[in-house]
Amino acid sequence: MAWDRTFFYDTYPRLEAAFSARLDESLAPRDPSVLLQVVRELDLRPDSRVVDVGCGEGAHAVRLATHFGFRVLGIDPVQRHLDLARAARRDLVPDISSRLAFERGTATHLPVADATLDLVWCRDVMVHVEHPDDAFAEFARVLRPGGHVVAFQAVATDLLGDEEADWLFDVMGVVPASADPRVVDDAIARSGLHVVDTIDASTEWGEWSQEQDGSGGRALLHLARLLREPERYRAEFGDAAYDAMLGDCRWQVYRTMGKLGARIDVLRKG
Repeated sequence: MAWDRTFFYDTYPRLEAAFSARLDESLAPRDPSVLLQVVRELDLRPDSRVVDVGCGEGAHAVRLATHFGFRVLGIDPVQRHLDLARAARRDLVPDISSRLAFERGTATHLPVADATLDLVWCRDVMVHVEHPDDAFAEFARVLRPGGHVVAFQAVATDLLGDEEADWLFDVMGVVPASADPRVVDDAIARSGLHVVDTIDASTEWGEWSQEQDGSGGRALLHLARLLREPERYRAEFGDAAYDAMLGDCRWQVYRTMGKLGARIDVLRKG
């Protein structure tokens, strides 16, 4: 359809202010606490055994132990993460710290016996896994019958161009296939785990972050500065740090504008 210049310069200015005001109204985006609500709805008993896959510095493991009284094993391949998680555990009250442990492991090699867990929690990890089939099969192995997986991950959308994806995924350590929702669906199907729900979080976390503290707009501003004077920042911090910051800013901006989507998979064994 041919662009109507008359509309843009005559009709649109008459409704622009009202349209802009409507866009200033929040769409009530769900925030990251929706993951805890998903777990709450599973109605797991206190002392349920849980693994936090890719636990990082242990923040989510602590929340699971604190909110629900779970016994949580956090696993991560990065020793620095484990060291920080263990240090943070020492500062917690005994009732919580006694419910937490942290060990080295990966999504495809969990240091857990067969059929012993009630819940696998996996947040922001699957995009870094080389073979999603192996990870979901491993989740199925460690879960007891009736156990659940709650997994959150970013996924590429049709708005993300091939060249954009190639650069961004390389810098951010993302396996391109693992960010493809079709690959994820196929891996889940082959694992034998039953899909309880797949929740499309779309741009909601990005919108929520911007509404709460303006972090999305700040990432966009940082991105503009990085692109306008790259040599200033490369000279001060180095090429690797520059690329990492550029990738992180693009990731946040793309998440808000819908080039990256997000999904929550709730799965059940047996």
